[in-house]
Amino acid sequence: MPELTLRHEFDIDEDAYWSKCVFDPAFNKELYVDELQFPNWSLLESKEDDAKIVRRVQVDPPVGNVPGPVKKVIGDRLSYIEEGTFDRKTKRYAFKVIPSTMADKTKVAGEMWVEKLGEKKIARVLKISVEVKVFMVGGMVEERILSDLRTSYDRGTTFTRRVIAERGL
Repeated sequence: MPELTLRHEFDIDEDAYWSKCVFDPAFNKELYVDELQFPNWSLLESKEDDAKIVRRVQVDPPVGNVPGPVKKVIGDRLSYIEEGTFDRKTKRYAFKVIPSTMADKTKVAGEMWVEKLGEKKIARVLKISVEVKVFMVGGMVEERILSDLRTSYDRGTTFTRRVIAERGL
């Protein structure tokens, strides 16, 4: 199962990163819809208690220029539901992605955490695994998903750094 590990540094403290970036619906809407040009980002559900935050988000990423065999499998439109749980004690966010197409043949899951580097400096670490069980094109679809994830997170990092600096987060 192919994996992707990403690490990005931000000039913000850990608690502010989680509350003002990751779990702020307005920030996410601005990031996904305005900056990354996704057709949709919607918070479907969010529940909190002393131990955890559980949320469900619907995301419609742009399909864009995909190879013919991949497009045949996924179609003209793709959306997914991200189901995630943030453990307040470990400060880790574990998630799985349920795609609108081939959900029974596709597994995308990951974990995100931050490492404190200084008083107002963190590194966000993401570890994501992808498995697509479709004869002949599964590997191609996995590569595309991982490539799109890397591109989106890299572009999102630039946006997040700019917002942190502009808003003094």
